[in-house]
Amino acid sequence: MKKKIKLVVGAVLALFIILALAMGIFIGSATFNGLTNLISREDTIKNISLYKDKYDEFAKDKDIEEIKIKSSKDEHDIPAIFVNNPKSKGTCVMVHGLGGSKYSLYRQGQIFYDLGFSLLIYDQRNSGDNEAKYNTFGILESFDTLDVINFAKAKENARKLILYGESYGGSTSLIACGRDDSDIDYLILDCPVADSNEIADENFLKIEKDKKIPVDFMKFCGNIFLKMKLGFTLKDIDATKWAKEVDCPTLIINSKADNITPVHMGEDIYKSIKSDKREIYTGENFAHTKFSEEDPKGFRKVVGDFLGKY
Repeated sequence: MKKKIKLVVGAVLALFIILALAMGIFIGSATFNGLTNLISREDTIKNISLYKDKYDEFAKDKDIEEIKIKSSKDEHDIPAIFVNNPKSKGTCVMVHGLGGSKYSLYRQGQIFYDLGFSLLIYDQRNSGDNEAKYNTFGILESFDTLDVINFAKAKENARKLILYGESYGGSTSLIACGRDDSDIDYLILDCPVADSNEIADENFLKIEKDKKIPVDFMKFCGNIFLKMKLGFTLKDIDATKWAKEVDCPTLIINSKADNITPVHMGEDIYKSIKSDKREIYTGENFAHTKFSEEDPKGFRKVVGDFLGKY
């Protein structure tokens, strides 16, 4: 009798373990897929139609070359456009935000062009024509940024290089700069994401409320998949940790009216940078990444003054 009871208990425990593992694998896979495909590449391509006319107007009468840069870390190409400025005093490498593409930074691009810079604007991973599979909150994207910077420095020789990133692209740019800022003369972050966990946590809490799945369980399972597949965990996506390694002159632009990357995100990055070559401009009324659209003269002055100072 005791032997039968032991067998039954053992079978129940084994079944429980199998179910727990199956649940963990299912939750981990779903969490991984949600975190790494924030906006599908197909949707970013569809989005181009929303601003293509404005990009075409920007591109008119400019010398623009479509190029592909080979990734040094993976097998994909990094699609980009190089906007040659005949009066160039350097290059501005531009990193778009989530849902954008190499064609979406025409407003800011025009201002940097008018300030005398050529432009090198590329598609981030899982965006536009960049076929790298995953969004990784700037962790893997930053390697693409460094590849683009290396290309720009080789193309423009020893001229000045600006790294500009907006929103999600600000996080990418900050991490890239934290990895290696030796070829970066200026870093400009426009409404940047600081700690991406803040955005991820909002989504986790919504799922917990709707599906009754504990946040800690989702994070635990998701971290296992992230580490196994991509080599990092959610602890690594806090860009302020990388800010501590930044030494080049840095300008942070944010707004009190921004409800996507709250003003404290820019402040958190500013406080994390150890160098005294840092500035922060906080607007009162412009929406997320809209400074260059709502007040182009003001944007140009803030950027121009910063570039002239260092």
